[in-house]
Amino acid sequence: MSENINNSQNINNNAYIYSNPELQRYDTDNDGMLSVFEIENIQDEEGIEMLSIDLSSAQTEENKDEQIQTLEAKLETVNNEQGFISSIWNGIKCFTGLGSSSDKCEKAIEQFKNGEISYEEADSIISGFSEKQKSSVNLIANIATGLAAVAVVGSAVMTGGLSLGVIAAAAGAGAATKAGLKFADRATNKVEGDALDGKQILKDSLSGAVDGAVSVATMGIGAAAVTGKTVAQQTLKQTVIEGAKAGAKAGAISGAVTGASDYTIEAAVEEDVEFNLGDLAASTAINAAGGAVAGGVLGGVSSGIQYKGMQAKIASRQAHHKDLSQDTIIELSDEAAKLNKTYSEHIDEATAQIRNTFGDDVTLTGRPKSENSIFEKLASKFEKGKLSSTSTDACLDAIGDGYGTRIQMASLSQEQSKSIIEDTLQGSGISYEQFVKYLDGDLSSLDNTVIESIESVRNDVLNALKEVQTKDVFESLIEGIKRDNNGIIITELNNYGDDISSYFTPRQINEIAEVYFKKTGKRLDIVTKIDDSYKGSGSEIKIDDEGTTTITTDTSVIKNKGASKDSGYTSTQMNTQHPFEDGTTGNGELQIRGTEVNDFADVEHIPYDIRQKKIIASDTEYAPVYNLIKGLSDDAYKSYNTYLTKVYNWLRLKELGIETSEPVIKEIMSGYGLSDEALELLSREGLINFSNSIKH
Repeated sequence: MSENINNSQNINNNAYIYSNPELQRYDTDNDGMLSVFEIENIQDEEGIEMLSIDLSSAQTEENKDEQIQTLEAKLETVNNEQGFISSIWNGIKCFTGLGSSSDKCEKAIEQFKNGEISYEEADSIISGFSEKQKSSVNLIANIATGLAAVAVVGSAVMTGGLSLGVIAAAAGAGAATKAGLKFADRATNKVEGDALDGKQILKDSLSGAVDGAVSVATMGIGAAAVTGKTVAQQTLKQTVIEGAKAGAKAGAISGAVTGASDYTIEAAVEEDVEFNLGDLAASTAINAAGGAVAGGVLGGVSSGIQYKGMQAKIASRQAHHKDLSQDTIIELSDEAAKLNKTYSEHIDEATAQIRNTFGDDVTLTGRPKSENSIFEKLASKFEKGKLSSTSTDACLDAIGDGYGTRIQMASLSQEQSKSIIEDTLQGSGISYEQFVKYLDGDLSSLDNTVIESIESVRNDVLNALKEVQTKDVFESLIEGIKRDNNGIIITELNNYGDDISSYFTPRQINEIAEVYFKKTGKRLDIVTKIDDSYKGSGSEIKIDDEGTTTITTDTSVIKNKGASKDSGYTSTQMNTQHPFEDGTTGNGELQIRGTEVNDFADVEHIPYDIRQKKIIASDTEYAPVYNLIKGLSDDAYKSYNTYLTKVYNWLRLKELGIETSEPVIKEIMSGYGLSDEALELLSREGLINFSNSIKH
């Protein structure tokens, strides 16, 4: 297109044109912008030569300035999008000069200014920096998510003990970690409102859940198996190398899956992102590479830690079981680890079977028997000649409580308890206050006649309270035994405790025995202490082959298994059998007790496990209590058991709604040369605080 221009005109503020309006012309491009003027000599009628001016260079300089501004604005936008993760990563790349960085983007702009590269090349470098920063942040978040998930369920992963519960915990940890990291990264950038992007939080949570679950699953599969035989046959260096190889393989698998899931979730959630196989492959490959690096490091480090730990464990076990050969110690240690893995894999199914009997309203927990407990029981049976083979089948049969489940019953309120006590005491001439004083040991205000009257009805009152507390659980147990399918399968019942601390009453025990015999035609082995109302404290129940229940004090008739423990430990425990969907069967133990006793019994198990060698010197986290318990003389430990028994009875009465005075350890264990600090640590509160400290 050509147009005339006046004699004098300013074009884009860059040049002035002087010409004859009849002769001068200029061209415009398709957008109507002045672009190129041809150079030509023109002769007018007077013979005056006119020169048309070329403005192409002036116009190019203007466009270049605009392009520079565009590039600088684009880089500023990319920099503003950088949160703390991407900023740290960019800083590392700037320092090392490796990879795409903001420094290289600034250099590219300078190169464009100097004519060394084109605008398109500079723009491509900035775009590449932006995309790589985004993918790097996601990769770093994926790796951190996987590591966090492994940390949360680390003990299960390192032993290969994966279950639905472990996977679910890892998924939850992964979702929280990735969503939290990405939120923090967005919160520290300069884009207003970016942190609270609900859609992005949803994507991060979904992909984080996948990252966490897949990471622990593949780490559990790929982690190097460090066993007793490994320690005997390999060096630490060899073990670390093998662990790194296994971890890298597992990490690559994990990274590939998480990369693919990240892209798939992005395409599913974002309407403007179309699913593309090429992009899917790229995301998969990038995350697989990052996962391999992280997995290799984790595998090498964890296998090294396992190796050193196993070394110390084998040495400590040899010191405690000197009658067993090193080969036997190693073989039993490896079998204990295998069994713990088996129990961990099936514990959720076993717990669900117990839930099926007792319903959704009970407080029910389940846990597999620990590796140390398994080893100690196997070693003990080996030493006593009750186990002669280290085969997996023989060891599996030797463990009767691999699947531990526990029901916690609620306590009675003081109002409930007072009403039951007053109803039971009605007509006896004994008041509620007198009865509570007697149980609290406050006999100064009670004459001998009242004391004798209380002792004659004491067990009737306590049994009435127990049957109210245990009513729902007891009735569910009875119905579970009667049920043809999906009912509870029990082979033995132990009603530990004395006339105060035990849970089920003699009447309830008798009914359980009769229902079991009618259902199965077999005798149920029962261990329980009969209270004074049966005229023979310390006697036990015997159920003969016809199902007839008798009370006897003749220990030649039945084997006295000891319902009363030295520490006063109380719980109703049943040996259970669990048929699993994969066709295998497992032995378990169901514990039934109240909430007050439950908390204490868990920590009282620490000194008990030390005396039973289930906690050993290599378990260094227990060292403070371990050293004290191992240092107690027989007399001192007997006094300590007296203290523990009084605590159990005090807690049991609290569960029955009766408030009495807590036993004081300093009053019971004085004279054994223990410091106040030592006695405080061994007290009920001290053990609870200690247990909480090592858990955290």
